[in-house]
Amino acid sequence: MAATIGFSNLKIGQRVKVKGKPANDGGFEAMEVEIKPPDDAAALEGKIQNLDAQKSVLRLMNRDFVVSGGVEIKNAQRQSISLATLRVGDIVKLKGTYSAANGFMPVKVKMQEPKGFGIEELQGNIDKIDADRKTLDILGFSVMATDKTEIVRF
Repeated sequence: MAATIGFSNLKIGQRVKVKGKPANDGGFEAMEVEIKPPDDAAALEGKIQNLDAQKSVLRLMNRDFVVSGGVEIKNAQRQSISLATLRVGDIVKLKGTYSAANGFMPVKVKMQEPKGFGIEELQGNIDKIDADRKTLDILGFSVMATDKTEIVRF
């Protein structure tokens, strides 16, 4: 059962899943922040805004991500596909690692079934908290919490 908690209960280093939408300024507007068990894996899920198969670059959430040759790419049926098979508008989940020095580095790309609504997700550790501005730094995104943001722990 989920328990609603306050922004002040969030801590640096906690792993969270944030559901929301990218903001025009490159940040991310949170609808829900869910505290998750510790894990080194990081993930992004969203709609492909642009795809340059020649340069191996996917654009999600107003950011470009390089999909290098060793990255595993699968369709929703878990069959291996090429980067060129993906299309603008497809929903994909990128799994990988994140560091402040290198940014987000995808190791897997998986197409997701369309959900019928435009919610996107970030999963990773909280790197910084600004309690006054109600922002969290996660995977290089500045995540904004509002009075409507639900913060939960299971």
